[in-house]
Amino acid sequence: MICWERCGESGYVGVLSRSEIDVLQSYVIGLLILVEHRTASHTVIAVVAGREVRVPAAVTEDPRILAILENELGEDEPDWVLAVGEEQCLLSARGSLQLMSSTLPETGGVVRLRSRDEAGAWLRSIRFFLSTIAVVADSEGRVKGKDVAPTVTWLCEVSGTLRSAVARTVIAARPAC
Repeated sequence: MICWERCGESGYVGVLSRSEIDVLQSYVIGLLILVEHRTASHTVIAVVAGREVRVPAAVTEDPRILAILENELGEDEPDWVLAVGEEQCLLSARGSLQLMSSTLPETGGVVRLRSRDEAGAWLRSIRFFLSTIAVVADSEGRVKGKDVAPTVTWLCEVSGTLRSAVARTVIAARPAC
């Protein structure tokens, strides 16, 4: 189990095993490839104030993309709202995933997050991992025959302990009355 602690004014440090780092990196890479593939299908439909407005060529059928969109835009949004917000949402998701990837150590298992933004990218990326796992798991909680419960529990521990460390930072930063 990972434990996160504050490090300096706005940083955090956590220790994971090398295999846990590798798993997180593989999740990041997998979602980055998925997001890149999807955004490549977007086409320009207008130019507004010098900015291209891009939408997907077709409504996505990929439950993982839908999970990311619903996670960010809301579960009950109609297809047209998802389509209009999709590119910005996926570009933002890509930014969080890339930021998380950049903080994963190449050797060892000590993770150093220098800011609340980096911690936020981790928390958001883990939310994406959990939501995409949920939509690809079968009714018995398995993906390709493997039980996802241990992975889900582990990801929840990683994000929960980081969320607690961030909350402690926010509380500590409040001025005393």
